[in-house]
Amino acid sequence: MSTTTTRQPVTARQREIYDWIVARYAETRCGIGLRELAAAMGCTSPSAMYGGLRTLEKHGYITRTPGRANSILPVVEDVTDGD
Repeated sequence: MSTTTTRQPVTARQREIYDWIVARYAETRCGIGLRELAAAMGCTSPSAMYGGLRTLEKHGYITRTPGRANSILPVVEDVTDGD
């Protein structure tokens, strides 16, 4: 018996963040750091990423380990666009 989890849709920006996380993880097989992600998304401050990351984590698209560097990991499944 298989269980399918229905995820909530994400915004275009959240989708962009998630896609980058998935691609970077596929390339390096290492967790992603907040500063690395912020720089890749064109943000001057890592704090600009918190809202999008919280939403992605809340809806099950990523996992993070509080207090650990480079702890952003994708949960790879289909992503539904909300826009």
